[in-house]
Amino acid sequence: MQPIILYDIPCKLPKTIWAPNPSKTRFCLSYKGLPYDVVWVEFYDVAAAMKGIGASPTAGGRYTVPVIKDPNTGAVVSDSHAIAKYLDRTYPDKPLIPHGTHILMETFETLFINTVMTPSFRLLMVRTLEIQNDVSRGAFIESRLKMFRETQWEDMAPEGKAQQMWVAFKKGLGVAGGWYQKSGGKWIMGDTFSFADIVVVSWMVWWNAILNEQERLEVHALNGGSWARLLADVNAECNTDLGSLRKHRHSL
Repeated sequence: MQPIILYDIPCKLPKTIWAPNPSKTRFCLSYKGLPYDVVWVEFYDVAAAMKGIGASPTAGGRYTVPVIKDPNTGAVVSDSHAIAKYLDRTYPDKPLIPHGTHILMETFETLFINTVMTPSFRLLMVRTLEIQNDVSRGAFIESRLKMFRETQWEDMAPEGKAQQMWVAFKKGLGVAGGWYQKSGGKWIMGDTFSFADIVVVSWMVWWNAILNEQERLEVHALNGGSWARLLADVNAECNTDLGSLRKHRHSL
């Protein structure tokens, strides 16, 4: 089998995987034991590069990553959920999305984002800018100002509101942690590992790359350390080591 090509975005931190959506596909490919190679595309060049390989825009009309190009079938697939469905259909061993649960998976991620991410997205975007390669900083700022309908970067997460966003972020994680406690197992579907768990820890990969040491330790200590355990469990299930604390800046 020829390696599948995964398109991802680099950053200025050495040997650091950070982008949450491509991380979902990394976990998926590794879980299924499928070989893959990575092509790095700078943030500013994503739209042009994806158009160049014939990728489709997302439902919102944007060209983004992850995108995979499968030389074994000729398929070019955009969007992490669509990629997971494609991998299950084309390589059915070790399914990611249990039969009949695709809509539930999408709904779960929307709920997770609304509960955990939305109250703090602006703060997290400010931190993400810090790790962008210099060549992509301008494009990142422009795209995020447009996304949040702001005109000045300083208005994204002003000091007076940044702490409120951080408190809201941890509160949302507490709510989401309660979902796992009620699942009846270590996964969100109880004893069944699924794409939903990959979704959650892929956001953790992002946080571990952009947060400072104290903030990362606070997150990993929430809910009795359950987030750190979940990340370790998914890495073990997928035979990966993404988002490890020891890999990032200022780590102990």
